[in-house]
Amino acid sequence: MATPIIGVGAGGHAKVVIEILRSLGTYDLVGLLDANEERWQTEVLGVPVLGNDSKLEHLFAEGIRTAFIGLGTTKDPGGRIKLYSKVREIGYEIAPAIHPDAIVSGSARIGVGPTIMATAVVNADATIGDNVIVNTGAIVEHDCVLQNHVHVATRACLAGSVRVGQGSFIGAGAVIKHGIDIGSYVIVAAGAVVINNIPDGEVVMGVPARIRS
Repeated sequence: MATPIIGVGAGGHAKVVIEILRSLGTYDLVGLLDANEERWQTEVLGVPVLGNDSKLEHLFAEGIRTAFIGLGTTKDPGGRIKLYSKVREIGYEIAPAIHPDAIVSGSARIGVGPTIMATAVVNADATIGDNVIVNTGAIVEHDCVLQNHVHVATRACLAGSVRVGQGSFIGAGAVIKHGIDIGSYVIVAAGAVVINNIPDGEVVMGVPARIRS
C-alpha cells in the first residue's frame, strides 16, 4: 500500500521531487502546500495545491504522517530550514527522495530527508547530513562530509574528503579540490574552482575562487 505524502512548497524544486517519488512507486501524493496564494487551487504535475503550511497540523491529525520539502535553495537556505524544522516538530517523517538513477554507495551515511537527484553520485564513506540536496549530475566523492541543509547544485563536483558546513550552497558546475574545508553558510558561485579553505559565511567566486570583497 502506497504511503500518503504531503509536499511543502510548490515551485520548480517540488516538480523534481514529485517525479522522483513517482518513480519510486511507494508514495501517494496527496497534495502540496505553498505560501504563495496564487498557487492555491492549482496543480503541479497533477498534484493539487491545497493551501499554505497552516494545514500541516490538520493533515497530520487526519493520518498523513510523511512529508517532503518542495522548496529548494538558491543561496539562502533559511526558508527550507524553517519548513524542515516545522514539519519535523509536528511529527512528520521526511521521505528520502533518492532517484533510481542516482548512484549512492552502500558505505555512505545518509541523514534524514535527503534529495538526491538523477545521475548524482555519492561515493564510498561519504556522509550526508539531514535535509541535504545533491542535485542532478552532482558528484560527492569518497569521504566527503556534508552537514545539515547543504545544497550541492547541478553538476557540481566535490573531490574526495571535502567538508561542507551547515547551510552552505555549492553552485552549479563548481569544483571543490580534494581535502578542502568549506565553512557554514558559505555560497560558492556557479562555475567556481575552490582550491583553498573557506571560512563561515563567505561568498566565493571565480577560477580560482576568491572571497567576494
